[in-house]
Amino acid sequence: MGSSEGQFSGERGEISRRALLGGALGLGAAFGLGGLLAGCSTGGTPSSSASGGPAIGSSALPGGTPVRGGVLTLGVLTGGNEENLFPGLAIPNPDTARDYALYNLLFYPNDGEALYPLQPGLALSAEPNRDATVWTLKLRDGVTWHDGKAFTSADVVYNIKALWSDPTQNYASSYLVGLVKFAGVKAVDKLTVEIPLEVPSAQFPTIFAWFNFGVLQEGATPASIARKPIGTGPFTFESFTPGQKSVFNRNDNYWEDSKPYVDQLVVNSSFTDNNALLNALLGGQVNLMAAPAFSQVTQQVSAGQVQILRSAGASSTHAFSMRVDEGPFADPRVRKAMKLMTNRQQLVDGALAGLGVVGNDLQIPNVEYFASDLKPTYDVEQAKKLFQEAGVLGQTFELPTANVLPGMVEAATIWSEQAKAAGINIKVKTLQAGDYFTEAGGAYVRPFAQQVMQPIPSLTGVYRSLLQVGAPYWDTHWGAQKPGGAAANDLILAAEAELDSAKAADLWGQVQKQQFDDGGYVVWGAVPYIDFAAKNVRGLKASAAFNFNNWRFQDGWLAS
Repeated sequence: MGSSEGQFSGERGEISRRALLGGALGLGAAFGLGGLLAGCSTGGTPSSSASGGPAIGSSALPGGTPVRGGVLTLGVLTGGNEENLFPGLAIPNPDTARDYALYNLLFYPNDGEALYPLQPGLALSAEPNRDATVWTLKLRDGVTWHDGKAFTSADVVYNIKALWSDPTQNYASSYLVGLVKFAGVKAVDKLTVEIPLEVPSAQFPTIFAWFNFGVLQEGATPASIARKPIGTGPFTFESFTPGQKSVFNRNDNYWEDSKPYVDQLVVNSSFTDNNALLNALLGGQVNLMAAPAFSQVTQQVSAGQVQILRSAGASSTHAFSMRVDEGPFADPRVRKAMKLMTNRQQLVDGALAGLGVVGNDLQIPNVEYFASDLKPTYDVEQAKKLFQEAGVLGQTFELPTANVLPGMVEAATIWSEQAKAAGINIKVKTLQAGDYFTEAGGAYVRPFAQQVMQPIPSLTGVYRSLLQVGAPYWDTHWGAQKPGGAAANDLILAAEAELDSAKAADLWGQVQKQQFDDGGYVVWGAVPYIDFAAKNVRGLKASAAFNFNNWRFQDGWLAS
């Protein structure tokens, strides 16, 4: 997303697992090859819509007959000495760019405007038992590791049991802990894995469409990956200097036929600001630029010096969060008033340079069962009335913010001005970026905060990470409110467990209506993924799931 990744320091893990999380997963009602997975969709020019905002750039670069050879160079803001090649300990940009080149996921979010149905990776299908308490994965045949060994079910079992269950080995382990019965995970045969669950989960496979779940070879450890990373991805390892440069070579035995097209991929992560990065793109030192600043996007719309890739769907959400279980926001009238006083279009125009779309207080659109029919109301006078009824009219609320991602500080400032018209004061307190999503910064316990959520391709993923009782990023403490918290949490669990599509739609509708009416999030906007490419780059596209369509560099080639 934005330009702040270069500011991450010793707290990178804690920052990433909240501020930069997100993947949006989505799943059809049938869970075989047809329902769970989809083939690749075609790109096109995005139009102005409720999902993606104003028409800027294209969702796909020009195609044609690929030209083989050459070096594709990505420029991205530095992560400094903390950069690594171990997917479980990766954070977005630049770690994920390298990991998607070296490794594969079991499943990927859809590459179209919506984030579902899933697309196959190293797994071709996922089937549940009758009550979705056991899932069976069928793996892709004919895949080889970079060292020539065959990829098998033993590799997947090792990842789930030894790596993905351990928070010291995988930042996303919290998605699976308490859900997967790790001891019972087993290889049924060479290409079949059985995964038993603690509780039913109808969208379970969507959790694996997340960047920390890059599949490693059986026996791999952070130490072995640091020496020589071995994956099944489109590029093989040549060299890596944290905070500087990574060089990867074409994998001639990659399982996607004829790909990749370029001989070499270089990731230049030496840049400390977006201006230097754009100058390098214009000067030919790099030919891809990830996540330009919003101001650079609007400038390039006029200048036309680069190709602009923009996802048709906007799924990365910006929100203000309020604790519902204690403090001033335990009163639902106050939460409702906060939503009513919010001029969302003004926030999108001012904090996101008009590049996003307004939100409706629900996290991660463009997933299955998302309640897009729920429309927020802007009513300052009604907000003032509710504040008065709750006895808080004229009071001051302190809102911590930080320049972790573009738009955060700007949004907090704009919102504080909007609050005055409703008869309350919001005092913006700017924290250090490296502290904001850490315990030291008060993350997940403070009454009032901001959040930027990257896409997770299902409501199951969203609610399991944010809103179920005890969720790893439980900033609103939904489910702990009194009265009604326990019943609200049980409703989420019921929706997550429901395999019948019609019943699931009804349950998820009830869940989201509760959030819309009484939840602790003011989700005011969503932004698409936007990247720059030099004029001679072809074949790449954008999607709502991540930069450069989940960093699919194997699709890119250079026009002669």
